[in-house]
Amino acid sequence: MTRMANPLTIITLAGDEVAMGRQHGELARELGGYEDAIAFYAALPERILGAGRRDRGRQLAVKALGPLVRAGLGRLDRARPAELRARTEAFLRALGRPAAERHNVLILDATQNAIGVLGRLGLMEDVGRLAMAGACSSFSFWGEASEDGRLLFARNFDLPGIGVWERWPTVVFCTPARGGGLRYGFVTTRGADVPGVTAFNEAGVVLSMHTRFHREVSFDGLGVVDLGHLIARRATSLADAVAIASEQRIASSWGVVIGSARERRAIALEVHAGRVAVRRPAQGASHLAVTNRNRVPVMRPGELAPSAAWVRYSDGREAVLERRLDGARGLGVEAAMALLASHEAGDVPGWQRMTGDCPAQSISIQSVIVDPEREVIRVGAGGAPTSKGPWIEVPWRWRDGPGCTIVNGDGAAERAIHPCDRGPGDEAYAHFVEAARLEAIRAPEREVEASLSRALALVPDDPSYRHLAGGLALRAGRPDDALAHLEAALETERSVFRQGELHRWASLAARWSDRGARAAVHRAALMANPEAALAAARRGIDRGLARRRHREIGVDFQLLGLSSP
Repeated sequence: MTRMANPLTIITLAGDEVAMGRQHGELARELGGYEDAIAFYAALPERILGAGRRDRGRQLAVKALGPLVRAGLGRLDRARPAELRARTEAFLRALGRPAAERHNVLILDATQNAIGVLGRLGLMEDVGRLAMAGACSSFSFWGEASEDGRLLFARNFDLPGIGVWERWPTVVFCTPARGGGLRYGFVTTRGADVPGVTAFNEAGVVLSMHTRFHREVSFDGLGVVDLGHLIARRATSLADAVAIASEQRIASSWGVVIGSARERRAIALEVHAGRVAVRRPAQGASHLAVTNRNRVPVMRPGELAPSAAWVRYSDGREAVLERRLDGARGLGVEAAMALLASHEAGDVPGWQRMTGDCPAQSISIQSVIVDPEREVIRVGAGGAPTSKGPWIEVPWRWRDGPGCTIVNGDGAAERAIHPCDRGPGDEAYAHFVEAARLEAIRAPEREVEASLSRALALVPDDPSYRHLAGGLALRAGRPDDALAHLEAALETERSVFRQGELHRWASLAARWSDRGARAAVHRAALMANPEAALAAARRGIDRGLARRRHREIGVDFQLLGLSSP
């Protein structure tokens, strides 16, 4: 199977914020393809809070949180800088969309804050049953780690938006009016004017944003897109970026990775509504790797983890990045591409797994490598995961007026496509990604299972696919099928944590199949598993779950996790 390049849109804007918003909207409307992004943002809370469930209880829970999210969006919108709110309104007006949809640019802040409020109320168990957390991985290297000392900045943007974001990759170059700040650029998709998710500026400052969950949230603070926008437009140094973030009351909890070409160094800001803390590279290190958990000690109290798998998932990706970067020498662009596309497992060094705690994810919908010293950005222009390429190289080009260019991947020298080695099992992986996409949009379950079955037919020994197949069968009320899949997964699973998870669910499947002896074997194996992260699973193993509630089992394709109500 080949990975065709999606058309890459390069847009230039110029003027004040309102003018640039209007120009962006006019160009997007003329080009088309923006409608899916508009619909995606409106439905995002349900995707995140759904957690792979199909039961009526999940629907009611998400519906119950709706008023909190909508009220939060209204308050967050009122707290926006007036010029940035006006930019979003101008963008939507040019698209012919209602002005009220400007709230959706803040949807991630509002959804994370809803989870934070539940955690603050002591409803962490409910959070774990609801939240399907997104994920992102960023890393930067420089000095001895880099081939010539210059800083390279790489990121995977992971969000349940397969089939939307990666379909229309877009790089936007903004030239503010005189006195309006630095020239800057950002990476997005058609239909999303979000300058602060992945951005860079003419001073060589680069930034990327990462989801965090924390109790310390506010609906009256600055949203993450606007925070990134302010940094991209104003910061000429790492110190500037810290000062800009520290001036604000931040609405939600985020990790902000910032690199500087001039300083040849990167830092991370860990922020929530009560504090901004700076995470610096380790002493003597020439790299920084960041995923989705706080590392500065003062930021850890109050941090929320939707599940044990979420913790292992984030920490595992960071462990892979650290293993590959720590002590590395002479790395270049190709090495950054390979690391973004890596399937190495976090807790089993050198072992490849298709999902779970590895950098490449089925929900990697934007992959970027920024080379700020050479003023070039490379964008993954294939299907999800975009980190597998092909890559299109885009020189930085700001202009004094609006315009756009479509790059179809024709191999023009200035935008050479760099394919990634896709390796074995790619056809199976493509079927898995399609199953993940179908699950995210709650397609008929038979379609999800059929796509995953096609992956299993090609690689029957893959424990990741078997694990998910077992969860789908258990959710569908077929415990015999579930037990067969889960026990097959145990034959090849090498992660101690995942082995414990498989024993946990195999025990339940065996009980539902009236196989008490088999259930006892799996229960004993879970109880003997040394993983501290499985403590809650061990405590709850005997609580069971009535057969009639099988629909309430959650199946998370990204965390490779199952959850119970």
